[in-house]
Amino acid sequence: MQNLNLYQVERRRHSGPRRLQMFGGLALIAMLCLTHALWQGWQLSQGEVRLELALAAAQEQEARLAAAKASFVEPQLDSRLPGELAARELDNQQLQRLVAHLQLLASQRNNGFVAPLQALAQQHPQTGLWLSAISLGDGGRQMRLQGSSQNQELLPRYLERLGQNPVFQGREFARFDVRRGTDQLLRFDLSSLASDQEQDHE
Repeated sequence: MQNLNLYQVERRRHSGPRRLQMFGGLALIAMLCLTHALWQGWQLSQGEVRLELALAAAQEQEARLAAAKASFVEPQLDSRLPGELAARELDNQQLQRLVAHLQLLASQRNNGFVAPLQALAQQHPQTGLWLSAISLGDGGRQMRLQGSSQNQELLPRYLERLGQNPVFQGREFARFDVRRGTDQLLRFDLSSLASDQEQDHE
């Protein structure tokens, strides 16, 4: 009969980290904490430096502000200024009215010249009569025509056509001078002012 030994010695199983690993982990954590503390200390020192600089700049600005306040002189309104300003505004208004009036006169004068010139061009005969000088004044209301004609009948017809034009209706010539030149051409001088004749004789 064979005997069986059922008793066996069980060995203890080690679970979890070993001591060396624990010490290494603690050392690593301590180094990390120390590094973080040093970083925070450096940041704190830099913040203190920036704070000191900011305080110094603030004090300098306060000193400048105090100096500016001490040297500031409140401006005083000149009692003559409102009157001078009113006078300048009045002058400006008068100048504006003058400019508007001059612009109106220029517009009237330009418009007054265009219509008579267009009428003269429209009624002018194609041949036999020439205008050597056209003088317009007073916005086109005063007119002087000087020229030559080959035929003495052309000039009355020309004046008749001008009188039928609305621009020249109702106009009369105060001076009507027609002379025959050495070249057998009729020289005519028509003017709405009689004084033109006196100027020519002077």
